[in-house]
Amino acid sequence: MSIILGIETATKICSVAISDGEKLLAIKEEGGAYSHSQKLTVFIQEVLDQAGKTFKDIDAVAVSKGPGSYTGLRIGVSSAKGLCYALGIPLIAVDTLQAMAKNTPPNLPSTDGEGMPRYYTTDSQMWNLLLEKAKEHRKKPTEAEMVLWKFLRTKQLGYKFRRQHPVDRFIPDFVCIEKKLIIEVDGKIHEFQKEEDKIRTEILNENGFKVIRFKNEEVICNIDEVVSKIKAQLQSLPSGEIKRGLLFCPMIDARRMEVYTALFDENNNLVEHITAKIIDEYSFAKHLKSHKILFFGDGAEKCKEILSKHPNAIFTDSGLPSAKTVNEIAHEKFNNKEFEDVAYFEPYYLKDFIATTAKKLL
Repeated sequence: MSIILGIETATKICSVAISDGEKLLAIKEEGGAYSHSQKLTVFIQEVLDQAGKTFKDIDAVAVSKGPGSYTGLRIGVSSAKGLCYALGIPLIAVDTLQAMAKNTPPNLPSTDGEGMPRYYTTDSQMWNLLLEKAKEHRKKPTEAEMVLWKFLRTKQLGYKFRRQHPVDRFIPDFVCIEKKLIIEVDGKIHEFQKEEDKIRTEILNENGFKVIRFKNEEVICNIDEVVSKIKAQLQSLPSGEIKRGLLFCPMIDARRMEVYTALFDENNNLVEHITAKIIDEYSFAKHLKSHKILFFGDGAEKCKEILSKHPNAIFTDSGLPSAKTVNEIAHEKFNNKEFEDVAYFEPYYLKDFIATTAKKLL
């Protein structure tokens, strides 16, 4: 596992988190005013103390790279670079808007019909009923499930797999939505419920999913052959049809009616490039015709009066910048060794900094 210290200072929120792999160990965040120069180093020490870690335990530092506040980004990036240089560890840069989009919860408002997130593979009522149970299952994987997950996670086979993901009325072990493939890892109890498993498979097939099963012993004792069979299935199956799902639009206030923004899909992939956009009634018109768009962030409120008239525009208070999601993205980058040059890395300001004179000095 990798211990990653995450820093988020692109907006008024000062956020620091420390994670061990995908597990969040500690987080400290506070908003309301630009006081990052006073808070950041204090927050870093606090999360280290809460997690029972020292600076020597850190494997990498992840920082929100922008766009956002010029001063906030300078403070966050300078601190991250200083730590990496002093400790001799890698620096990971994470796009601020992408991290915000990842910080939106799955139980989003008004996502019926085609606006429903594509990873909802059952109706919304059943999804909410099964979600907590699925989370509990993820916390208590079997030995065989842990072995197989090491090979499926972070798109190692070329496709995203989800653990304990609800489909119809069931919670399969592993699901690849793009390829409509379900992998079940069976313990000995399944030897006595073959009829139930047959019915379950038939229902999952009716939902368009291919189901393959492996016994615990196969996974633990012959993982290479199991992975080879999964690869063969992935290659043989066509990619599922991409439906018109919900789009995520994080917005950071860039003053007046301008915002830093981008569009992401349900899998956190970039749909429309990052830009400084002046919002008017025609903004996002092309995408709003065919998608519901969730707008959020400190720049969304001032755009609400203009954009909320469209039936496909949804606004939420969630999706604020957080070091927690910076670390989630950084974890995959760490595994892929996507590191920055500590000496030459600069924040992504998007716009040139313009110095002004304080009004009280005029």
